[in-house]
Amino acid sequence: MQVELPGGAPGEESNERIFARVYCEVARAAPPQSVDFRVKPYVNTMGKLQLRDGVLVVRISDLIAGAPSTVREALAWILLSKMFRRRPPAHWVLHYRQFMNRRDVRRTHQTVRQARGRKYVSGPRGDYYDLDPLFDELRDRYFEPLLPKPQLGWSRRPSRTLLGHFDHAHNAIILSRLLDRPEVPRLAVEYILFHEMLHLKHPVEHHGSRRRVHTRAFREDEKRFAALAQAKEMLKRL
Repeated sequence: MQVELPGGAPGEESNERIFARVYCEVARAAPPQSVDFRVKPYVNTMGKLQLRDGVLVVRISDLIAGAPSTVREALAWILLSKMFRRRPPAHWVLHYRQFMNRRDVRRTHQTVRQARGRKYVSGPRGDYYDLDPLFDELRDRYFEPLLPKPQLGWSRRPSRTLLGHFDHAHNAIILSRLLDRPEVPRLAVEYILFHEMLHLKHPVEHHGSRRRVHTRAFREDEKRFAALAQAKEMLKRL
């Protein structure tokens, strides 16, 4: 699949020169002997870096390779800062996020994810909880009866930082396996599933380069969940 993103003008600084220059600033050292830069059909937009015998090996997605030079420089700062365990400059992080949050860029990214990406979906039945009947009960209680049911599943690993997410590109709600245990109250599982179901009802809003996931309507709707404070307190203890 060929990808076209809003790119920079001809004659802009090459990717090799951008990464070599930023390398010097982040590493506070002489430039690498050379930069082996290649574009790959990745789904992820960030890319990979390695330093091999003085050669900086750069692999980035075609989703970002044709972006304006300032965006590619922002990515260089982010990746090289991570490589050298430094904090990337905030203005470069902001610039990269603003570009990636543009409506046209996100639309392209989503189309590519659908075409290339493989989504692991375990199925709704876990070791202790079954998400399929839980979804039906929550839909009857809080939503319109025609709310479509996406794929439901559990994550591969019991993540503590991401308890649930709705993947729009693959139309799937995935909950962390951390929740699929007998010691986790049903109310906590219901709330996380309810929260992700709200993303089905309330699409992401775009205002220029800004992207708003939890809109005002989303937040107001979330307050309808019974025992909301109690459920959030349970999750804090997890």
